[in-house]
Amino acid sequence: MAARPHDPEAPRPRRRGASGGMLRSLHLFAEVAITGVLVAVGSLALVTLVPSLAAGVAHLRRELSGRETTVRRFVVEWWAAVRSLWLLGLAVVALSVLLVGDWQLATSGIVPGAAVVATVVALFAAGAVAVVLRAVGVWSDDDGEPDPGMTARPALSVAAERSTDDLTGAALLAAAVVMAATLVWMLIPLVLVVGGLLALAVVGVEVRRRSLPNT
Repeated sequence: MAARPHDPEAPRPRRRGASGGMLRSLHLFAEVAITGVLVAVGSLALVTLVPSLAAGVAHLRRELSGRETTVRRFVVEWWAAVRSLWLLGLAVVALSVLLVGDWQLATSGIVPGAAVVATVVALFAAGAVAVVLRAVGVWSDDDGEPDPGMTARPALSVAAERSTDDLTGAALLAAAVVMAATLVWMLIPLVLVVGGLLALAVVGVEVRRRSLPNT
């Protein structure tokens, strides 16, 4: 009897029992770390940070749905994300530079009402981070398959709508970024894994959103 050809898109078989659950948890931990490294490498150009995170989210979704995940697949999805979201990546870099400048100006005490300005900048940055991470999440479906029509503008539109409908999820994403920044501040080499942690946070918040009533 001839062996059936291996389908890379078919879900992988899952082991049952406590040992299987532990192995799956360890495998997910390793995959998150690997995803972090891939996202870090893909973000070296800075403007590719958003596409790299989008590819990382798709990568983890494929892992969680039991589909095959390889570096080659990540590279293919990274390039597809770059072509779809490059404008958003450029806008994020420009906005980041602007917000950092505003924050430094507000905390310098030169302008009147510096505390109010700093608070407004911080709140705006938190909202922007949540929307961008939502946009990263809508680029691929639950199985990690990219949506070829999800370019920067429709991704931002969907992300803004989901952020306003799920403020708790938006707050969780902003908190995830703060935690990631804290980890890097404590130990700089952790920059190699925080991309995977942020991708996992996006996946988790989207799973939570779908479990809410009327969503």
